[in-house]
Amino acid sequence: MNTESEISDKEPIQETVCLIPSYNEEETVGRIAQEAARHPDISRVVVIDDGSIDRTSEVAGSISGVEVIRLEKNCGKGAAMKAGFSATSEPVVLFLDADLMGLSKGNITNLLKPVLENEVDMSVGIFRGGRVFTDLAHVVAPSLSGQRAVSRSVFDYLDVESTGFEIERALTELWETGAIRVKKVKLHGVTHRTKEEKRGFMEGVKQRLGMFLDIINFERDRLKRRMKARTDNLESYTIEE
Repeated sequence: MNTESEISDKEPIQETVCLIPSYNEEETVGRIAQEAARHPDISRVVVIDDGSIDRTSEVAGSISGVEVIRLEKNCGKGAAMKAGFSATSEPVVLFLDADLMGLSKGNITNLLKPVLENEVDMSVGIFRGGRVFTDLAHVVAPSLSGQRAVSRSVFDYLDVESTGFEIERALTELWETGAIRVKKVKLHGVTHRTKEEKRGFMEGVKQRLGMFLDIINFERDRLKRRMKARTDNLESYTIEE
């Protein structure tokens, strides 16, 4: 049985732009951009180079059909996402990390399908069967995944300018509060390069510890939001005498 959606064999239901924020990802960005560029459901691919000091822009720009937006200095992933979003207008936006490994046409199809068919407002890709560590990270904190297909209409809930560089976190808050329809989609065989592989052992360990701290803080903040929501709900009830 064919496990891939039949949608990829037809004309795209809605135009889709793929945004790939990148920082010093010359070794992997080309494969990700090429996979996206040749996918039939994707109308446009834009790599946002967040002030890289390697050949990220050159590698991405060498791929037919791929556009490159280069930021003059490194401003962070959120800034790159915002720059790509603001420069495009397609009704569906697919965000992919530039350091993915094992990404296939089928993974992209399955991630896009729920949004293109209007089943949900946002789909979130969850690693499975890649590396144990990255799989575990997505089990513990799936909402930290950077692989997302989003209907542009979702951004009507956000003030993108005031949200600034926190687009990913703002989308997650919409998810957590139930303001939008969300589906988690397993990305079989997908992982990404480790921080140690990209930055060297010592710097990689330092960044990994920082990532663990981010996860802890994120989960703490999420728990606070849930507790506040429950308190607000309790306070909204009135007892009639």
